[in-house]
Amino acid sequence: MKIAVIGLGSTGSMALWHLSKIPGVEAIGFEQFGISHGYGAFTGESRLFRMAYHEGSTYVPLLKRAQELWALLSDTSGREIFHNFGVLSTGKEDEAPFQRLVESVERYDLPHERLTAAEMRKRYPGLNFRDDEAGIVDLQGGALRPELAVFSAIEAARNNGAEIRDHQKITNIVDNGDHVIIQAGKQTTIVDRVIVTTGSWTGELVPSIAPLLEVRRLVLTWFLPTNPVDFQPENLPCFIRDRDGFHVFGAPCVDGYSIKIAGLDNWGVPMSAHVEDEDLRLDREAVSEFGRQTHDLFPGVNPEPNRFSVHYDTYTADKSPIIDKVDNVVVLTGGSGHAFKLSPAYGELAAQLALDADSPLYSKDFQISSHKPIKEAVGV
Repeated sequence: MKIAVIGLGSTGSMALWHLSKIPGVEAIGFEQFGISHGYGAFTGESRLFRMAYHEGSTYVPLLKRAQELWALLSDTSGREIFHNFGVLSTGKEDEAPFQRLVESVERYDLPHERLTAAEMRKRYPGLNFRDDEAGIVDLQGGALRPELAVFSAIEAARNNGAEIRDHQKITNIVDNGDHVIIQAGKQTTIVDRVIVTTGSWTGELVPSIAPLLEVRRLVLTWFLPTNPVDFQPENLPCFIRDRDGFHVFGAPCVDGYSIKIAGLDNWGVPMSAHVEDEDLRLDREAVSEFGRQTHDLFPGVNPEPNRFSVHYDTYTADKSPIIDKVDNVVVLTGGSGHAFKLSPAYGELAAQLALDADSPLYSKDFQISSHKPIKEAVGV
């Protein structure tokens, strides 16, 4: 069977890696930019991996599988892709996100620590905690190296015999029932199945699901600590913090000098149709205001971000992904800002769907029919 993967970012690179390991499958990967380029939703130095999941415990089996696959990719590539720093999640104990977090660690007996505000103040002096806040440290969590991971998966797929075609923008796919015709400019490729993992470009290539998707502009920010020792990985894990509707996440000083503290839903709609055409300048007052809000939670950092990066990601109404097959086309999209940690497991699901293989971790929530149009979901 000849199977193409269009888009070699977070999930596409992983789907291609899985396909390349299957006897009898001829795998081809298409990428409109260069390999491990800077326009993907995955870029930005680090991504959190966590088993204790405030989005709900239903994801934990997928996270366990992803954890196994991250370890396998590290062994295959000989690179340290995952750093087991742990992940600290904080919030009010009586609020829904924290309750879902507790439910996930208790249901699956996940290794963790429960911390009071007083204990967190003593352990993490560069952070501020209110008396009504509590914390859970996910001892299996930490930071992934996303650019390195994507590069390693594509490299492993190539070593397994997959064909890589970079700098080829796909303009059309046609499923005629017997096979799929892929058009890249004047070049035509015919395959048995295709997996579309094109992120924020998905609506253009698969217009039938465009109403189910919304492209959002995401910004990652880094800050300089006043006492760097407090923010080194040996003294501070990765973190997720919620206070008064303000949500941030980040990682300690994995670069040796700055701490990543980012909030995804603060920066408005995309400025351009494609991230590669985005004006990378940000409103200066908005950047400074985000820094001031961040400083309330992290008084040990300088309140002005010292650098930032701009990204696009694709969201669904309920923030669950779309992973589904229609005839000979598999679509994987809608990562909704939290897909990278799950990407090797999502890629495996896509490969299984393409091969009509058993997918024990597949959820009907991932089906196209389970998703509402964005405008309908928000009542527009």
